Amino acid sequence: MTSWNRGYYSDSIYTCGYYREMAPIWLDLVALIQGHIPPREKEGDPFNYLELGCGMGFGLCLLAASYPEANFLGVDFNPSHIAHATKLAFRLGLSNILFLEADFLELKADPSALFINLKPNEGFQYVAAHGIISWVVDAVRDSLLSIASACLQPGGIFYCSYNTFPGWLSRTAFQKLYWLERGRSEKNSIKEPFQRTIDSLNALLGTESTPTPLGSNYPSLRNDLGWIDLNQPDYLCGEYANEGWGPNYVSDIHQSCLDHKLAFLGSATLPDCFEQLLAPSLQDTIFKESNPFIRQTLIDLATNKSFRRDLFVKGFNRLTRSEAEDRFSRLLVTPLEQMPTGPQARDDTQAEAESPFAFNTSFGQVLGDPEIYGPVAAEINAGPCTIEHLQTATGYSIIDLQLILALFLDCSWIAISRRDLAKNTFPVGQRCNKEIIQLLHSGRPYYYIILPDAGLGTQFSLIDSLIYRAYVEGLEGDIHSACVLMGLEELGVHLLDSDKQPINEPTIKLQRISSFTNAFLSQRLPMLVRLGAFPQKHLNPKGQR
Repeated sequence: MTSWNRGYYSDSIYTCGYYREMAPIWLDLVALIQGHIPPREKEGDPFNYLELGCGMGFGLCLLAASYPEANFLGVDFNPSHIAHATKLAFRLGLSNILFLEADFLELKADPSALFINLKPNEGFQYVAAHGIISWVVDAVRDSLLSIASACLQPGGIFYCSYNTFPGWLSRTAFQKLYWLERGRSEKNSIKEPFQRTIDSLNALLGTESTPTPLGSNYPSLRNDLGWIDLNQPDYLCGEYANEGWGPNYVSDIHQSCLDHKLAFLGSATLPDCFEQLLAPSLQDTIFKESNPFIRQTLIDLATNKSFRRDLFVKGFNRLTRSEAEDRFSRLLVTPLEQMPTGPQARDDTQAEAESPFAFNTSFGQVLGDPEIYGPVAAEINAGPCTIEHLQTATGYSIIDLQLILALFLDCSWIAISRRDLAKNTFPVGQRCNKEIIQLLHSGRPYYYIILPDAGLGTQFSLIDSLIYRAYVEGLEGDIHSACVLMGLEELGVHLLDSDKQPINEPTIKLQRISSFTNAFLSQRLPMLVRLGAFPQKHLNPKGQR
């Protein structure tokens, strides 16, 4: 705790991530589902947004570009993070975002720097802290929660995500052994202690058929080790190399937040808001528990939860059921892809149909009845529509539609539209997307672009960007595929086969790229243009197609 980094790993920079659950439109939806008045009365209202531990600032820049009517402030103690974030905001031409290099312990003592651009007696409607409390020592965590509470306006929302027990229990063995290995390694040998830890634990687990006591008691550890990617050392160090590292039980985090006037509202992971999705065998034990700390702990234990995106409010501002249903019914939903509408046969030899509405949630797989889910999907496939329209068309209640739409949103089939307001943000979003793609081509790890209509970002890979660039330049057929392949190879990116081995045959490479291109141009590009990511004219570049 004597170093400026207060035990947090600071020898490298962190990754550039984006998390849709941090977007105001998403947070407001959870508030409505939970019967709390959202911090914004309506889309387009100005607001203030603070991210504590903003890292490289990429995600916050996407939010600032998506909501030009708002003011955004990102805080991080690492000057390398703030230098990158500030430069990125300038490159994207964003005037509604600032980044501050600051220490949480010092800000707790004097938070005035956070309010410098706010009006007198004004606070933040949203405060967010993604993952950070899992990586800092207790004093820093307490300071973070104190700052969040001090900055939030009454009724505001605090987004706080963190690693949880029991899902992270097996990985505590990995982190402990890694910490010991790191202590005896050369400072510049970043990958070596990770590799030695993986090798040692794999040897100690035994085989799947004859596991050792360690393998028997921690059966998930073998799978966890398989997910560790040594090609992402910055992420691994940011995750495991902190002095304050530690997953948490939900009850401990909820109590700490409550001590700072922050009361649990619900989860930004939408399916988690619907406890009726729990397996029937679990429901009796969980539903009869009225103590909120014990109830949430039981849920995490029953589902082996490893990560939470919890939302807290500084003072509840309750909606009546009628008010909540009225607000919800006026929301406009828009499709992100063509959804299934009925059962699909598994193959030609099996007459039994499999539901196309299979959703993977932290509660387990949820299977939706096509007779119930299909009509909702069909209405949305026809084009953007209000939830009130879905009520009329299907006869379903708001309660039923909340669950169905939450599952559709979670798997990125649909989004909530910002309506006509979004059209005013199209130029900002399109300008930023153009810059992001250029930076991606220069080697920057920016794998998201903005959907202005939805107020969200969406994944956009390097190959997506190369296909799009070649298309806009008017290239077609084999020339288009060859240009994309050349772009990948110039950046040292290899196409992989189903076994994750590099494809070496040029003909197969071009066939693979041609397949990617057809899918992108026929499915993704029309959606991206419709939601304002790219100009309408790019559906027909240079008069072709």
